[in-house]
Amino acid sequence: MPNIDVHKDDAQFMRDLLDEDVVKIDSASIHADRIQQSLHIAIAQKNIEIETDWKRSTTFLALFLFLYAALGASLTLDLSASEAGHKSIEYALQAIPVLIAFSGFFISILFLFISRASARKQVDWEKTIHTLEKYSVGNLFKLTHSQGAGTSNYSLPSIYISLALFICLTWMIIYNYLTFTTSGVFGSVISLFISTMTYVILDIQLLKPFKHAAETTQIDAKKEDENQG
Repeated sequence: MPNIDVHKDDAQFMRDLLDEDVVKIDSASIHADRIQQSLHIAIAQKNIEIETDWKRSTTFLALFLFLYAALGASLTLDLSASEAGHKSIEYALQAIPVLIAFSGFFISILFLFISRASARKQVDWEKTIHTLEKYSVGNLFKLTHSQGAGTSNYSLPSIYISLALFICLTWMIIYNYLTFTTSGVFGSVISLFISTMTYVILDIQLLKPFKHAAETTQIDAKKEDENQG
């Protein structure tokens, strides 16, 4: 492989990867070896991410099937037996489908966010592979993932996101419908407000940056040095 000039758009990426400014990649240099090793790691990590995403989605779908079955069973409860008893028992039985529906809605939001995060990670790995290939084996990965005219080029992560969004909307409709049938229009308005606030609060909370163990250790060490100084 001949020496390759580092494109200006990839200069920052190569600086972060190689820990120094590089303007040309020599095929016989240690930089070329590090790029080749990084390419193998990136491909392996992308494959792991795809496999993990498939297993995670299957687990969520199995959980949703269980919740759908539990909801259907709760809707068949006979409330006539509780009419002669205490009124609180009847209210508790009526609340079971609502609680199941809200649980399904809450879990479906998490499924939607996880699908989005996984899709973003896969896109990041693909961009990394494309960049590393340019300075190692060429554009093999890019060429094999390019589709010709007239080909259905569907994105698997986008399909997972669409499925998660559909399930989320389904549970939200079920939850609001059940609160409407049990509490009327006022209860439906409250449930819609709760649904919206649940989504917003989770969205804000999950968008907060997560500090890795190494970053936390560095911050603690810095604070300790400041206290000693």
